Amino acid sequence: MSLNRRQFVAASAGSALALTSFTRRARAQSGTLRIGVVPFISSGPFFIAMAKGYFDAVDIKVEPQTFMDGALAVPALVAGELDATVATINAGLINAVSKGANYKLVLDRGSEMVGLGSMTIVASNKMYEAGLTSIDKFDMLEGAKFTIQAPGGIDQYLLARGLQNAGLDPTKAAFRAGLTYPDIVKSLGTGLTDVAQIPVPLAFLAEKNEVGKIIGAGYEIDPGAQLGCFAMPEAFLDEDRETAVRYAMAHIQAAREFVAAAESKDPEVIAIISEATKVPAPLVERAAPRWTGYDKDGMPNVKSCMDQAAFWVDTMKLISGPVPTEEALFDLSVAEEAAARLAKENPFL
Repeated sequence: MSLNRRQFVAASAGSALALTSFTRRARAQSGTLRIGVVPFISSGPFFIAMAKGYFDAVDIKVEPQTFMDGALAVPALVAGELDATVATINAGLINAVSKGANYKLVLDRGSEMVGLGSMTIVASNKMYEAGLTSIDKFDMLEGAKFTIQAPGGIDQYLLARGLQNAGLDPTKAAFRAGLTYPDIVKSLGTGLTDVAQIPVPLAFLAEKNEVGKIIGAGYEIDPGAQLGCFAMPEAFLDEDRETAVRYAMAHIQAAREFVAAAESKDPEVIAIISEATKVPAPLVERAAPRWTGYDKDGMPNVKSCMDQAAFWVDTMKLISGPVPTEEALFDLSVAEEAAARLAKENPFL
């Protein structure tokens, strides 16, 4: 469906209300973390930590639940079924926090670092043959059709920013939401989609299936854009902050190994990621080093997060705002303490 502000607000109103009225629910015992993850290469640090026993090493039990998009995990977080989840800096999240939602972004979950970011812009064959062969030709896209997984998420953000950079009005663009990445690839060949954002290695399918061409990377549109963070309810942080810090320790260590493995094409890590994502190992290797960038101390790009929040409110006008403050959106003391503990004594080395 095409999205305007009224449709977006109507679709997200229930989640926003639930987030602001979140109450403490019965949860697993202390030391257990129920967490939402997505089955993509960018989740590599989580898969590494699981495979190498890093969560066991800090005496926590992790119970993952898989979602095709971080935005789709929010209802489970709201319902008290999760203690943490990956969350993009999406319009729904910003809308909820601006209305008093009681959860925080606590840890880096990847960004579009130059040369490392996994986000990829793909054009249909028709658009490519018409001359759309690179990001700097986005000015050709007035009236084009865009397809995204979830409204107000990273896909829409990068495409809309690309239009804005080219001098076009992104609020007039036709964005359709609701397809998964594999189906978006197919839609490039049916005429439904002119341009899409598809992470590697799934973007390779467009060229393999001869339905589209890769024309550039997300970091060419917005270098360093934050893809997501881990979100946790304040109630969980109040009740079991120690588990949150230990989780962050394991994830930060695994993220350091993930980034190094992307550069070296480490076969052990490639095998771990392939097994977890069901992406063939040769495709995982081909995508390297563009697996997704991570900060070595688990700190998100706060400026990028705030810029994205302002973009949804002030530019796209998908939500009324106000833009939440950094204090309302973040609790980075979890990542800070985790990094400090690793510097003092690293249990994974």
